[in-house]
Amino acid sequence: MFYFLGIDIAGKDNTWAVVLSEKQGKLQLERFLCLENLNAPKSVPLHKIVEFVKKEKVLCTAIDAPLSYSLNNETGLRKSDKVLKALLPKNAKNWVVSYHALMGVPLRALLLAEGISPYCGAILETHPRASFYFSLPEEKKEIAFKYKKSGIEEEKEFLLNWLKKRFNLLIPLEIKLKEGILDAIFCALAGYFYFVSPAKLIFLQSEKNLKGFGPFVVISPFKI
Repeated sequence: MFYFLGIDIAGKDNTWAVVLSEKQGKLQLERFLCLENLNAPKSVPLHKIVEFVKKEKVLCTAIDAPLSYSLNNETGLRKSDKVLKALLPKNAKNWVVSYHALMGVPLRALLLAEGISPYCGAILETHPRASFYFSLPEEKKEIAFKYKKSGIEEEKEFLLNWLKKRFNLLIPLEIKLKEGILDAIFCALAGYFYFVSPAKLIFLQSEKNLKGFGPFVVISPFKI
């Protein structure tokens, strides 16, 4: 079995990792890492993620954090960040911030990427909130603006049905769909498309002489 890993990384008590697999042409959310108990998802430490990647066949890991840097860029806002800002509506541009403002998150992400790189097929940077926004139908795009503040339990039925229809992704009904879990799912979907259908991704343009990992991709607003 091959897996696609998505990680919404933050502090030690706020890092979410989910695993997707493909079975008989359908994507499935697996009961690993943060989702060993679907009714009570738990943040996972980085060393547990590394252990999983060492043990299992992970084709791709997509991480919600800056993974590439340039010594020539002292603002912390890369060309790829500016490209993504330009793609987002005016009231969503603040979703993309300088990596200088993210404190320990980029360091945690780089340490994780280095720890799994010998064992993982590919490591990507992604922005799940942008992917979520681009993928939502027009009448539901407001969810992308409010879910990090008000939660998503009230939209759970819509989201589970929509994820199944749009991405052919099966998610158990008993899951507690937290914001970090949804972000990790969109990270994993970006990793899946990177291998299976890269035309469904936007590859964000970046400057030369970068160090780190990548590329930086988001899911495009493709038609079903």
